[in-house]
Amino acid sequence: MLIVVLWWAQTVVIPVVISLLLSYALEPTIARLQMLRIPRALGAPLVLIVLLCATGAGIYGLRGQAEAFAYRLPEGAHTIAQVVRSKTARTSGPWARMQQAAKELENAAGTRQTRSADGVQAVRIEEPTFRWSEWIWQGSHGLFAFVTQLVVVICLTYYLMIAGDAFKRKLVRLVGPSLSDKKVTLQILSEIDSQIGRFIWVRAGINAIVGFAVWLTFRLLGLEDAAVSGVLSGFLFTIPLVGPAVVIFGAAAAAVLQTGSIGVAMTAGGICAAIAAVEGNLLSPWLLGKVGRMNAVAVFVSLLFWGWLWGAWGLVLAVPITAAIKAVCERVDDWNGFAELLSH
Repeated sequence: MLIVVLWWAQTVVIPVVISLLLSYALEPTIARLQMLRIPRALGAPLVLIVLLCATGAGIYGLRGQAEAFAYRLPEGAHTIAQVVRSKTARTSGPWARMQQAAKELENAAGTRQTRSADGVQAVRIEEPTFRWSEWIWQGSHGLFAFVTQLVVVICLTYYLMIAGDAFKRKLVRLVGPSLSDKKVTLQILSEIDSQIGRFIWVRAGINAIVGFAVWLTFRLLGLEDAAVSGVLSGFLFTIPLVGPAVVIFGAAAAAVLQTGSIGVAMTAGGICAAIAAVEGNLLSPWLLGKVGRMNAVAVFVSLLFWGWLWGAWGLVLAVPITAAIKAVCERVDDWNGFAELLSH
Protein backbone atom coordinates (compact mmCIF):
# COMPACT_ATOMS: atom_id res chain seq x y z
CA MET A 1 0.00 0.00 0.00
CA LEU A 2 2.86 2.39 0.78
CA ILE A 3 4.46 1.82 -2.63
CA VAL A 4 1.12 2.36 -4.39
CA VAL A 5 0.53 5.60 -2.47
CA LEU A 6 4.07 6.85 -3.25
CA TRP A 7 3.51 6.18 -6.96
CA TRP A 8 -0.03 7.57 -7.08
CA ALA A 9 0.81 10.73 -5.13
CA GLN A 10 4.23 11.39 -6.69
CA THR A 11 3.10 14.79 -7.99
CA VAL A 12 2.72 15.86 -4.36
CA VAL A 13 5.37 13.72 -2.66
CA ILE A 14 8.30 14.60 -4.95
CA PRO A 15 8.09 18.41 -4.39
CA VAL A 16 7.77 17.77 -0.64
CA VAL A 17 10.93 15.60 -0.61
CA ILE A 18 12.88 18.13 -2.70
CA SER A 19 11.75 20.98 -0.42
CA LEU A 20 12.80 19.03 2.67
CA LEU A 21 16.26 18.41 1.19
CA LEU A 22 16.67 22.08 0.26
CA SER A 23 15.56 23.21 3.72
CA TYR A 24 18.07 20.82 5.30
CA ALA A 25 20.83 22.20 3.08
CA LEU A 26 19.98 25.86 3.79
CA GLU A 27 19.32 25.49 7.51
CA PRO A 28 23.01 25.96 8.59
CA THR A 29 23.15 29.26 6.71
CA ILE A 30 19.99 30.50 8.41
CA ALA A 31 21.35 29.37 11.79
CA ARG A 32 24.52 31.43 11.21
CA LEU A 33 22.41 34.44 10.33
CA GLN A 34 20.48 33.98 13.57
CA MET A 35 23.80 33.99 15.45
CA LEU A 36 24.42 37.38 13.82
CA ARG A 37 21.10 38.58 15.32
CA ILE A 38 19.22 38.38 12.02
CA PRO A 39 15.78 36.87 12.76
CA ARG A 40 14.58 33.79 10.89
CA ALA A 41 11.67 35.70 9.39
CA LEU A 42 14.22 37.91 7.62
CA GLY A 43 17.06 35.43 7.12
CA ALA A 44 14.97 32.70 5.42
CA PRO A 45 13.66 34.86 2.53
CA LEU A 46 17.08 36.53 2.22
CA VAL A 47 18.85 33.19 1.75
CA LEU A 48 16.20 31.96 -0.69
CA ILE A 49 16.33 35.16 -2.75
CA VAL A 50 20.14 35.02 -2.95
CA LEU A 51 19.96 31.39 -4.08
CA LEU A 52 17.34 32.13 -6.75
CA CYS A 53 19.26 35.19 -8.00
CA ALA A 54 22.50 33.21 -8.25
CA THR A 55 20.74 30.42 -10.13
CA GLY A 56 19.01 32.88 -12.44
CA ALA A 57 22.27 34.71 -13.14
CA GLY A 58 23.95 31.42 -14.05
CA ILE A 59 21.12 30.45 -16.39
CA TYR A 60 21.13 33.91 -17.99
CA GLY A 61 24.88 33.73 -18.53
CA LEU A 62 24.54 30.37 -20.30
CA ARG A 63 21.44 31.28 -22.33
CA GLY A 64 23.30 31.48 -25.66
CA GLN A 65 25.01 28.12 -25.37
CA ALA A 66 21.84 26.58 -23.90
CA GLU A 67 19.77 27.70 -26.91
CA ALA A 68 22.35 26.34 -29.34
CA PHE A 69 22.59 23.09 -27.40
CA ALA A 70 18.80 22.66 -27.30
CA TYR A 71 18.62 23.39 -31.04
CA ARG A 72 21.23 20.78 -31.92
CA LEU A 73 20.11 18.12 -29.45
CA PRO A 74 17.09 16.64 -31.33
CA GLU A 75 18.86 16.81 -34.68
CA GLY A 76 21.92 15.14 -33.18
CA ALA A 77 19.78 12.38 -31.68
CA HIS A 78 18.08 11.92 -35.04
CA THR A 79 21.45 11.72 -36.81
CA ILE A 80 22.76 9.12 -34.36
CA ALA A 81 19.56 7.09 -34.78
CA GLN A 82 19.97 7.15 -38.56
CA VAL A 83 23.61 6.05 -38.28
CA VAL A 84 22.67 3.16 -35.99
CA ARG A 85 19.82 2.18 -38.30
CA SER A 86 22.09 2.19 -41.35
CA LYS A 87 24.75 0.18 -39.56
CA THR A 88 22.27 -2.46 -38.45
CA ALA A 89 20.79 -2.59 -41.94
CA ARG A 90 24.19 -3.44 -43.45
CA THR A 91 24.88 -6.33 -41.12
CA SER A 92 24.16 -9.89 -42.17
CA GLY A 93 23.12 -11.24 -38.78
CA PRO A 94 19.78 -12.79 -37.79
CA TRP A 95 18.25 -9.42 -36.93
CA ALA A 96 19.05 -8.01 -40.37
CA ARG A 97 17.58 -11.11 -42.03
CA MET A 98 14.39 -10.78 -39.99
CA GLN A 99 14.11 -7.12 -41.01
CA GLN A 100 14.64 -8.05 -44.66
CA ALA A 101 12.00 -10.78 -44.47
CA ALA A 102 9.51 -8.40 -42.87
CA LYS A 103 10.19 -5.81 -45.58
CA GLU A 104 9.65 -8.41 -48.33
CA LEU A 105 6.34 -9.46 -46.78
CA GLU A 106 5.29 -5.82 -46.59
CA ASN A 107 6.24 -5.23 -50.23
CA ALA A 108 4.42 -8.39 -51.29
CA ALA A 109 1.27 -7.32 -49.47
CA GLY A 110 1.36 -3.91 -51.11
CA THR A 111 2.08 -4.97 -54.69
CA ARG A 112 -1.61 -5.20 -55.57
CA GLN A 113 -2.09 -1.57 -54.61
CA THR A 114 0.92 -0.09 -56.38
CA ARG A 115 -1.07 0.82 -59.50
CA SER A 116 -4.38 2.60 -59.77
CA ALA A 117 -7.28 1.67 -62.06
CA ASP A 118 -5.93 3.69 -65.00
CA GLY A 119 -2.51 2.05 -64.77
CA VAL A 120 -0.69 5.05 -63.28
CA GLN A 121 2.11 4.19 -60.86
CA ALA A 122 1.15 5.04 -57.26
CA VAL A 123 3.47 7.32 -55.36
CA ARG A 124 3.93 7.14 -51.59
CA ILE A 125 5.24 10.21 -49.81
CA GLU A 126 7.61 9.39 -46.98
CA GLU A 127 6.91 11.45 -43.90
CA PRO A 128 9.95 12.86 -42.08
CA THR A 129 10.93 10.80 -39.05
CA PHE A 130 11.56 13.91 -36.98
CA ARG A 131 9.05 16.74 -36.65
CA TRP A 132 10.04 19.95 -34.92
CA SER A 133 6.40 20.88 -34.21
CA GLU A 134 5.71 17.65 -32.29
CA TRP A 135 8.96 17.97 -30.33
CA ILE A 136 8.20 21.59 -29.36
CA TRP A 137 4.60 20.71 -28.43
CA GLN A 138 5.68 17.82 -26.21
CA GLY A 139 8.46 19.91 -24.71
CA SER A 140 6.05 22.74 -23.84
CA HIS A 141 3.92 20.38 -21.76
CA GLY A 142 6.99 19.11 -19.91
CA LEU A 143 8.25 22.66 -19.38
CA PHE A 144 4.91 23.79 -17.96
CA ALA A 145 4.83 20.86 -15.52
CA PHE A 146 8.45 21.56 -14.51
CA VAL A 147 7.77 25.26 -13.89
CA THR A 148 4.68 24.41 -11.84
CA GLN A 149 6.61 21.98 -9.65
CA LEU A 150 9.44 24.51 -9.33
CA VAL A 151 7.05 27.15 -7.98
CA VAL A 152 5.63 24.60 -5.52
CA VAL A 153 9.15 23.66 -4.36
CA ILE A 154 10.15 27.30 -3.83
CA CYS A 155 7.02 28.10 -1.81
CA LEU A 156 7.23 24.93 0.29
CA THR A 157 10.95 25.43 0.92
CA TYR A 158 10.25 28.95 2.14
CA TYR A 159 7.56 27.76 4.55
CA LEU A 160 9.78 24.99 5.91
CA MET A 161 12.65 27.45 6.42
CA ILE A 162 10.34 29.84 8.27
CA ALA A 163 8.99 27.01 10.44
CA GLY A 164 12.47 25.94 11.53
CA ASP A 165 12.40 23.02 13.96
CA ALA A 166 8.69 23.40 14.80
CA PHE A 167 7.78 20.21 12.96
CA LYS A 168 10.58 18.31 14.70
CA ARG A 169 9.17 19.31 18.07
CA LYS A 170 5.71 18.20 16.96
CA LEU A 171 7.05 14.78 15.89
CA VAL A 172 8.81 14.36 19.23
CA ARG A 173 5.55 15.10 21.05
CA LEU A 174 3.60 12.66 18.87
CA VAL A 175 5.76 9.59 19.55
CA GLY A 176 4.24 9.02 22.98
CA PRO A 177 4.84 9.72 26.65
CA SER A 178 7.93 7.51 26.93
CA LEU A 179 11.09 9.54 27.48
CA SER A 180 13.24 6.90 25.75
CA ASP A 181 11.05 7.01 22.63
CA LYS A 182 11.30 10.79 22.54
CA LYS A 183 15.08 10.57 22.92
CA VAL A 184 15.39 8.04 20.08
CA THR A 185 13.15 10.16 17.84
CA LEU A 186 15.23 13.25 18.56
CA GLN A 187 18.43 11.33 17.78
CA ILE A 188 16.98 10.08 14.49
CA LEU A 189 15.89 13.57 13.43
CA SER A 190 19.26 15.05 14.37
CA GLU A 191 21.09 12.29 12.50
CA ILE A 192 18.98 12.79 9.39
CA ASP A 193 19.45 16.55 9.65
CA SER A 194 23.25 16.36 9.90
CA GLN A 195 23.70 13.59 7.33
CA ILE A 196 21.40 15.03 4.67
CA GLY A 197 22.69 18.59 5.09
CA ARG A 198 26.34 17.61 4.83
CA PHE A 199 25.61 15.13 2.05
CA ILE A 200 23.93 17.77 -0.14
CA TRP A 201 26.70 20.36 0.28
CA VAL A 202 29.53 17.86 -0.21
CA ARG A 203 27.73 16.39 -3.21
CA ALA A 204 27.32 19.88 -4.67
CA GLY A 205 31.06 20.54 -4.23
CA ILE A 206 31.98 17.27 -5.94
CA ASN A 207 29.60 18.02 -8.83
CA ALA A 208 31.17 21.48 -9.21
CA ILE A 209 34.62 19.88 -9.52
CA VAL A 210 33.30 17.37 -12.07
CA GLY A 211 31.57 20.11 -14.07
CA PHE A 212 34.77 22.15 -14.20
CA ALA A 213 36.76 19.10 -15.35
CA VAL A 214 34.28 18.34 -18.15
CA TRP A 215 34.22 22.01 -19.20
CA LEU A 216 38.03 22.03 -19.37
CA THR A 217 37.99 18.80 -21.39
CA PHE A 218 35.60 20.24 -23.98
CA ARG A 219 37.63 23.45 -24.20
CA LEU A 220 40.92 21.61 -24.73
CA LEU A 221 39.40 19.37 -27.42
CA GLY A 222 37.83 22.36 -29.18
CA LEU A 223 34.25 21.12 -28.73
CA GLU A 224 31.28 23.47 -28.64
CA ASP A 225 28.87 24.05 -25.71
CA ALA A 226 31.59 23.47 -23.13
CA ALA A 227 29.85 25.44 -20.36
CA VAL A 228 26.46 23.78 -20.86
CA SER A 229 28.10 20.36 -21.01
CA GLY A 230 29.94 21.07 -17.76
CA VAL A 231 26.74 22.15 -15.99
CA LEU A 232 24.80 19.14 -17.26
CA SER A 233 27.63 16.81 -16.25
CA GLY A 234 27.59 18.27 -12.74
CA PHE A 235 23.86 17.58 -12.45
CA LEU A 236 24.10 14.10 -13.98
CA PHE A 237 26.85 13.05 -11.58
CA THR A 238 24.27 13.50 -8.84
CA ILE A 239 22.87 10.15 -10.06
CA PRO A 240 25.38 7.44 -9.08
CA LEU A 241 26.44 4.91 -11.73
CA VAL A 242 23.85 6.03 -14.28
CA GLY A 243 24.87 9.71 -14.49
CA PRO A 244 28.60 9.10 -15.22
CA ALA A 245 27.69 6.57 -17.93
CA VAL A 246 25.40 9.12 -19.61
CA VAL A 247 28.16 11.77 -19.46
CA ILE A 248 30.75 9.42 -20.99
CA PHE A 249 28.56 8.35 -23.91
CA GLY A 250 27.19 11.87 -24.34
CA ALA A 251 30.68 13.36 -24.60
CA ALA A 252 31.69 10.75 -27.18
CA ALA A 253 28.51 11.34 -29.19
CA ALA A 254 28.99 15.13 -29.10
CA ALA A 255 32.57 14.75 -30.33
CA VAL A 256 31.45 12.53 -33.23
CA LEU A 257 28.68 14.92 -34.27
CA GLN A 258 30.88 18.01 -34.08
CA THR A 259 34.17 16.71 -35.49
CA GLY A 260 33.31 13.43 -37.24
CA SER A 261 36.47 11.94 -35.77
CA ILE A 262 36.39 8.64 -33.92
CA GLY A 263 39.71 9.49 -32.28
CA VAL A 264 38.38 12.71 -30.75
CA ALA A 265 35.27 10.85 -29.61
CA MET A 266 37.34 8.15 -27.92
CA THR A 267 39.50 10.83 -26.30
CA ALA A 268 36.49 12.73 -24.96
CA GLY A 269 34.83 9.57 -23.70
CA GLY A 270 38.08 8.30 -22.19
CA ILE A 271 38.76 11.54 -20.31
CA CYS A 272 35.19 11.59 -18.96
CA ALA A 273 35.60 7.95 -17.91
CA ALA A 274 38.80 8.91 -16.06
CA ILE A 275 36.93 11.79 -14.38
CA ALA A 276 34.19 9.35 -13.33
CA ALA A 277 36.80 6.92 -11.97
CA VAL A 278 38.51 9.64 -9.92
CA GLU A 279 35.17 10.90 -8.63
CA GLY A 280 33.89 7.45 -7.70
CA ASN A 281 37.08 6.06 -6.16
CA LEU A 282 38.81 9.11 -4.66
CA LEU A 283 36.68 12.26 -4.38
CA SER A 284 33.42 10.78 -3.13
CA PRO A 285 34.90 8.35 -0.55
CA TRP A 286 37.33 10.99 0.73
CA LEU A 287 34.93 13.94 0.95
CA LEU A 288 31.74 12.16 1.86
CA GLY A 289 33.36 9.99 4.52
CA LYS A 290 30.64 8.50 6.67
CA VAL A 291 27.92 10.82 5.42
CA GLY A 292 25.29 8.53 3.97
CA ARG A 293 27.94 5.96 3.10
CA MET A 294 26.38 2.86 1.57
CA ASN A 295 27.65 -0.09 -0.40
CA ALA A 296 27.43 -0.19 -4.19
CA VAL A 297 24.76 -2.91 -4.23
CA ALA A 298 22.48 -0.87 -1.97
CA VAL A 299 22.98 2.24 -4.12
CA PHE A 300 22.24 0.32 -7.34
CA VAL A 301 19.12 -1.33 -5.92
CA SER A 302 17.89 2.03 -4.58
CA LEU A 303 18.39 3.55 -8.04
CA LEU A 304 16.40 0.71 -9.61
CA PHE A 305 13.57 1.02 -7.11
CA TRP A 306 13.18 4.80 -6.94
CA GLY A 307 13.83 5.19 -10.67
CA TRP A 308 11.08 2.65 -11.38
CA LEU A 309 8.77 4.40 -8.93
CA TRP A 310 9.39 8.08 -9.79
CA GLY A 311 11.35 8.10 -13.03
CA ALA A 312 14.11 10.69 -13.42
CA TRP A 313 13.29 12.37 -10.10
CA GLY A 314 13.59 9.00 -8.41
CA LEU A 315 17.12 8.59 -9.76
CA VAL A 316 18.10 12.00 -8.37
CA LEU A 317 16.48 11.47 -4.95
CA ALA A 318 17.35 7.79 -4.49
CA VAL A 319 20.58 8.23 -2.52
CA PRO A 320 19.36 10.96 -0.08
CA ILE A 321 16.17 9.01 0.64
CA THR A 322 18.08 5.77 1.20
CA ALA A 323 20.58 7.58 3.44
CA ALA A 324 17.68 8.88 5.55
CA ILE A 325 16.20 5.38 5.77
CA LYS A 326 19.61 4.05 6.83
CA ALA A 327 19.85 6.71 9.57
CA VAL A 328 16.45 5.64 10.91
CA CYS A 329 17.34 1.94 10.82
CA GLU A 330 20.59 2.55 12.70
CA ARG A 331 18.66 4.05 15.64
CA VAL A 332 15.88 1.44 15.84
CA ASP A 333 17.04 -1.87 17.32
CA ASP A 334 14.60 -4.02 15.35
CA TRP A 335 15.83 -2.54 12.06
CA ASN A 336 19.58 -2.71 12.67
CA GLY A 337 19.90 -5.66 10.30
CA PHE A 338 18.54 -3.62 7.42
CA ALA A 339 20.96 -0.81 8.26
CA GLU A 340 23.80 -3.33 8.16
CA LEU A 341 22.74 -4.41 4.65
CA LEU A 342 22.89 -0.78 3.49
CA SER A 343 26.21 0.06 5.16
CA HIS A 344 29.49 0.16 3.28
